[in-house]
Amino acid sequence: MPIKAMFVGLMLLLGLVVAPYRASAGTAEDRDFYFRLGLMEGHLIVAHDLIKARKANLALPHFGHPVRELYDDVSGYLKQKNFPGFNRQLAGLEAAAAAAPYGQDLETRYQATLATLAKAKELVPSGLRDSLPDRLQICADTMDAAAGEYAAAIQRGKLALLVEYHDSRGFITYVGRELSALATKGESELLARFNAVYAKTQAVVGRLIPDPTPVVTVAQFREFAGQAAQVAKPD
Repeated sequence: MPIKAMFVGLMLLLGLVVAPYRASAGTAEDRDFYFRLGLMEGHLIVAHDLIKARKANLALPHFGHPVRELYDDVSGYLKQKNFPGFNRQLAGLEAAAAAAPYGQDLETRYQATLATLAKAKELVPSGLRDSLPDRLQICADTMDAAAGEYAAAIQRGKLALLVEYHDSRGFITYVGRELSALATKGESELLARFNAVYAKTQAVVGRLIPDPTPVVTVAQFREFAGQAAQVAKPD
C-alpha cells in the first residue's frame, strides 16, 4: 500500500480527517427523482419568501406548481418504493395559501411539506446522496432549469413575467441550500469551485422583486449553468 494511502487511512481511523464522499451508486431514475424533488422545493421556497414579503398574489402560483406541474413526474417512483403519496398534502398547501396566505396554518403546512420532501429524498440510494459529483451535477441541472425560467421571464429585453423569474430564483435559492448542506460534510476544492460559479447565478436573481432591466443576458446565465456542469463533471 502506498505511504500516502496508509497515512490517510490512519488519520481516518483516528478521526482526524473527514471521510471522503462516496462514489455514486444511483441510477438515472434516482437522479431524476432527486432533481424533481428539488424543483418542488425551489417553488415552495420562493413562494414562502413572497409570503414573508406580503406578496400573496405573487406567491400563490408557486404553491400550486409542485402538485400541478411536477408531482406526476415522481408519482411512479414513489409507488415503486412504497412511499405514501403526498399529492393531497401539496394540494392542501396550495388551498391554504389561497384561503389565508398570512395565517399560521399555511406556515405549519409549509414546514410539514418540506419535511415530506426531505423524507422522500431518503428513497434515493445513499451512494448517490453521499456522492459529491452526483449531487453537484443535480445542482448544475437545477441551475440550467433556472436559466430556462429566466429566459422565459424576459420579453423584449425586459423582465416582464415575474412568475418565471421567481421560478428561477426559487431554483437558485434551493441550490444554495444544497451546497450549504454539502459543506457540512467537509470542504473540498471541487465544492469551492462550484460555489464560485453558483455565486454568479445567485447575483442574477438576488432581488425578490427585480428591476425591469435584466442583470445578465440569457446566454450569460446559460453559460454559468454550463460552467457548473463542467465543474461537477467527473474527471
